[in-house]
Amino acid sequence: MSHPVTRALSLLLLALFLLPAQAEEITSISAAINKAGRQRMLSQRMVKSYCMIGIDVQREDAEEQLAKAIDLFDLQLKELYAYPPAEPIRASLDQVDALWQPFKKVLKAPISRSNAEILMETNDELLRATNKVVLKLQDISGTSFGRLVNVAGRQRMLSQRMAKFYMLRAWGFDNAEIQAEMEQARNEFKGALTELVAAKENSPDIQRELKEASKQWELFNHGLDRNKENLVPLIAAMSSENLLNKMNQITGMYEMLATKQ
Repeated sequence: MSHPVTRALSLLLLALFLLPAQAEEITSISAAINKAGRQRMLSQRMVKSYCMIGIDVQREDAEEQLAKAIDLFDLQLKELYAYPPAEPIRASLDQVDALWQPFKKVLKAPISRSNAEILMETNDELLRATNKVVLKLQDISGTSFGRLVNVAGRQRMLSQRMAKFYMLRAWGFDNAEIQAEMEQARNEFKGALTELVAAKENSPDIQRELKEASKQWELFNHGLDRNKENLVPLIAAMSSENLLNKMNQITGMYEMLATKQ
């Protein structure tokens, strides 16, 4: 069972993803990019949470994370379908839905290594499909602000992707391919963070938050260097949540900045 203080912190971070009572209308293209980008993050978060349950790390929190992520993915998919400018990308949303339905069934089945293997095999296909939706919405936006919402939102996904690989390693799924994917995700996060810091559109508030995100990244990145005999899943879980929290905040700030243009 989680330590009370640890659990309280985790639940505070989970508040980012509490569900509204019903679907909310998407009112701008930047909001659509943000929401579609969050689907990418959820695709990785769900497998990360699944693995945490499998290795019994913050199990109560991980079960709550997984349940909320499944519900939020369903809800946001409905919201994206209902967004009128998304009509040209309906085929891409259909592709996401076709991949999501069997993926969800595995997530809701009893936790097992064999089911984890199925999730590993299908996870990247779902990620690519959700990313395609984001890129098409960014094209509809046609602005640098739309791209910034996309890039910042993608950092949320990468925080969970790296944590997912960490938990897979802790569960014994440690191989050269996972290590290579982890390294690629690290390099992508670092490169995108540099791009965001250098963006001429940044407000002073965004620049300040990016500085804080850089500090969170250094802490998380340092922990990823552990070899498989010295993995500490609890610390990785907490530091990845801190990074996700910060990047979610920054993505929201870029969304607001975009709506003012």
